[in-house]
Amino acid sequence: MNKVLIIEDDITKIARLKEFFSSDSITLKESYQSGVSELKKNFREYDFLILDMTIPLWGKGNNDLGGNYEQFGGEKVLREMKRKNLFLPTILFTMFDVFPTNDGALTFKELNQKYNKEFEEFYIGAVLFKTNEDNWIEKLDKLIIEIKK
Repeated sequence: MNKVLIIEDDITKIARLKEFFSSDSITLKESYQSGVSELKKNFREYDFLILDMTIPLWGKGNNDLGGNYEQFGGEKVLREMKRKNLFLPTILFTMFDVFPTNDGALTFKELNQKYNKEFEEFYIGAVLFKTNEDNWIEKLDKLIIEIKK
């Protein structure tokens, strides 16, 4: 049984990940703040991290919807992990295949290549999730096998 930390806020993706990891122990955090806090306290307790790219900076309160979605929130998590030496094997899990930037756009493939270089100590790879397809399952399986080698 794997112990998996998931930093994700999309209910559809969360449901699919819960199905995928149904026989594993899952801890879910839905924002940058809660995810980084959990990593700082307990990263050694997990086998790996599933990380969304676009996440809110803070979680939902009783009377709000959460706060300030960050297009590159996942990258902020990766940077904090590197800065604090929280080297937990990490798989990026995103629905977007293009990420607009001030200098144009980064494709999913370019982003994956960039993170493989910048965060080589713990970044394993990326999975592109599509709600109407299941090929992400095979890709996620392969990356998890890589972690266990």
